[in-house]
Amino acid sequence: MKLTYPPLRFLLPLLILIGGALALLFVLFVARPYLLHLTDSNARTEISYSVNRLQGTLEYMLLRGDEEGVQREIAAASMRRYVKHLVVLDDQNRVIASSRLADRGRLLSDLSLHLPGDFLDDIKSSGSLNFYDSAHERTIYGVAPVALPDPGEPRQTARGSMVIEVDTQLLGNNLLGRIDNFFLWIAGFILLSAPLVWYAGERFINRRLARIMGGIEAMQAGHYDQEVKLGGGDELGQIATALNRLAASIRVSREELKNQNALFDEVMRHIPALVSIVSEKGNFVYANRRFQSFYKVDPAKKGLDLDSTFNSGITRRHRELNRQVLARGGPMQLHLTTEFEGRETTWFMVKFPLMNGESRSVCTVSLDITEQETNEQLVNISRRIFENTSEGILISDRDQRIVEVNDSFARMNGSSKEELIGSRVEIVDSSLSGERLKEQVDATLAVKGSWQGELTCRRADGSTYPVRLSVSAIRDRFNRQDGFFAIYQDISAEKEAEESLQKLAYNDALTGLYNRASFKLHLQKALERMKRYDEQFAVLFIDLDRFKEVNDSFGHECGDRLLEQVAERLNEQLREVDLACRLGGDEFTVLVPHVDQTEGLAVLADKLIAAISKPYLVDGQELFIGCSIGIVLAPTDGEESDLLMRNADAAMYHAKESGRGCHAFFDSEIDDRNRRRIQVKNGLRLARTRGELSLAYQPEVDPVSGEVKIYEALMRWYSNEIGLVSPVEFIAVAEESELIEELTEWLIAQVAADCQQAPLNRAKISINLSPRQFRSESWLRQVNAAVDSGSVDPGRLCIEVTESALVEDFSRAHEQLKEIQKLGIEVAIDDFGTGYSSLSYLKRMPIDYLKIDRSFVADIGQDTDDQTIVETVIVMAHALGLKVVAEGAENSQQVEFLTSHQCDLIQGYYYAKPASLHDLAAQEREQLNTH
Repeated sequence: MKLTYPPLRFLLPLLILIGGALALLFVLFVARPYLLHLTDSNARTEISYSVNRLQGTLEYMLLRGDEEGVQREIAAASMRRYVKHLVVLDDQNRVIASSRLADRGRLLSDLSLHLPGDFLDDIKSSGSLNFYDSAHERTIYGVAPVALPDPGEPRQTARGSMVIEVDTQLLGNNLLGRIDNFFLWIAGFILLSAPLVWYAGERFINRRLARIMGGIEAMQAGHYDQEVKLGGGDELGQIATALNRLAASIRVSREELKNQNALFDEVMRHIPALVSIVSEKGNFVYANRRFQSFYKVDPAKKGLDLDSTFNSGITRRHRELNRQVLARGGPMQLHLTTEFEGRETTWFMVKFPLMNGESRSVCTVSLDITEQETNEQLVNISRRIFENTSEGILISDRDQRIVEVNDSFARMNGSSKEELIGSRVEIVDSSLSGERLKEQVDATLAVKGSWQGELTCRRADGSTYPVRLSVSAIRDRFNRQDGFFAIYQDISAEKEAEESLQKLAYNDALTGLYNRASFKLHLQKALERMKRYDEQFAVLFIDLDRFKEVNDSFGHECGDRLLEQVAERLNEQLREVDLACRLGGDEFTVLVPHVDQTEGLAVLADKLIAAISKPYLVDGQELFIGCSIGIVLAPTDGEESDLLMRNADAAMYHAKESGRGCHAFFDSEIDDRNRRRIQVKNGLRLARTRGELSLAYQPEVDPVSGEVKIYEALMRWYSNEIGLVSPVEFIAVAEESELIEELTEWLIAQVAADCQQAPLNRAKISINLSPRQFRSESWLRQVNAAVDSGSVDPGRLCIEVTESALVEDFSRAHEQLKEIQKLGIEVAIDDFGTGYSSLSYLKRMPIDYLKIDRSFVADIGQDTDDQTIVETVIVMAHALGLKVVAEGAENSQQVEFLTSHQCDLIQGYYYAKPASLHDLAAQEREQLNTH
């Protein structure tokens, strides 16, 4: 049952009256009894206070016998209006003092006090204050014990009592009266204000509500432009304001809805899709203009349904699809191919349900995608080509941001497709291909729309690769350039093949550096550039020190590995513009363009020497080599390639002569020395065949007996072209040019021929070997051949080697000298004291003689240090079981010192200068004739 409410004009006054009545009932049944209880509690409190105050005072006065004082106190206490009666009783309940004088001497039972006698006895025995209520009299009695003097025993006290009678009605009468009056006034006010409240409700509420209702009825009638004119800021005013706002909002919404409906009609009229709404039963509710035009139907015509529009097959298909859409309650997308009037059409169709209460229908939006599907097939074919072609394909927008790439391009670039798409990549990287090429490509694309060519691209990891690029501009319908379509063909394999062919022609196969032919081309280009632009450049000629020893000792394979490491170290120290080349063997060159100052060349040369001189590790073997560098500057030192190379070679040889492991700049003095060196070298090649070589023999004499023990064979060369050449000069050239082996071969053969003739046939002959001889065993084979042929007695032969031969390759020298010693040939260490050999070498090496260098012998008699050194060497050698030969003795003082210190043999001008075999024989004959 629906609950109904009375009008507010009656309801508000009624609610006020009911509220007033409830308030009066509350006062009567709740508030007033509670106040009476409070009054009673107040009376008890007042009695307790009065009794406690009087009790002590009265006991004191009674004990002193001051009955008048007792009477005064009682009279004073009885002055309160609510105190009806106040008496003091003795232990027999006789009145001692009273607020009524007539009561004195009377018994309690004779008084108007309605107290039971046993109550007083309980008070006396308990000794504490207590109360007794007389409800029918509206009276409360307060009774307390009082100590009285005992007439028979003055020192003892008896128990009396004090009784106070209080009228509770008088005590709370004033308060209750005020409360009753207050609530009577309230009740009267409520009764009188009810009409006023009704009038006010009628005027200020009901009439305003009526206006609000009028506005609501107007809105129901569709009049949303009428406002409810109602002032005030109360709730009704706020309701009216909200109602006006609601009306305005509805008015705006209606306008928007009308506009939207108009817009919807406009959209439906021009949308390229066919839109229709079909009820659950299959009747058309709506169809846009394109649907009507395509199917030639009028949806306004009654009875238009699916059956009358489509053939039976399509109708069944639509009904089934509509049923599924309504069943699932959500949209459905599908592709559907239909045939209408002999034309097959493929539709992209969206169906979704429309619910309007209990009425249900399906909206169908159909878009003709027949042409699009054909295009998609072409796109799919293009996509398959795009994805499976080996060429890298990139598509970018107008801002050169990648829109799409295929897998081939991603692999080619070294990135994933996700990383590439969206990134900004220039079709032509100017940092790699040059700014001019980039400008050319951009200009060609802008004019012709396409460009083809070869350039270098950069991968994600920073590496580069060559490509053959074909770029086509993508243009929009306004013929504006909208992006690029680029096809990248990685031609690394082609370039590698070209480079391989190029390397075969212009690069050293072992080190990968440029070869001699390539260096000549670059040198010629540098000379042409020098002449054209007046630029200086330099050539550094590098020759490795001690490389042949490594090659001979450890094999060519080890030497090749060493050369590879040398090439790597060269490249590490050079700039990109510098060009390193291996001429062949252990010779390298460096072409340094754009040279301004020679100081930089010196620094570069020192860096190269330091790098090449560091230890090498080849097949677990630590190897040590060095290098000497000659430097020429073009055009200062030459303007032709052959002259520059010849001068660089001369500077390099000067560096070697200066101690190796250093560099030298070419100058005129080097040029002169180089010419001399070349002259000596060329002459030395022909000296043997021309018979220009000869031997001089210098004796080593026993200072005690004066007997010649050994003749040292010293090589001499007198050239018919350049005259007498010092052994120091031509031996050095022979060592550098590998002629030393030919000279040694001639030396051994000549000694074998001379040793049979007097006076050599009565002494031993010593032969000097170069340290370079120990790098091969050719000299050892020559000595063995001479011994085997019988032309040389091994017991009369001595081999002299310098300390450097021991230091450079101790193990090889040790093996070769051991072989010599097995033949019976003695070994001497020449120039002892000038090298770096250690005592361990002397102990381990098969040595028979130590030859003290002439530099120590020359200062005997002037330098005590040299004397000490010579003396020490003699003692040390004898301790090791070695004989000592002193070189360079030229005076008797030196000979006497050496003799006194047991030097075994002495050699020098004091005894004889080097002389030919012919001169030695003549000297011997002269001595015989003299004697």
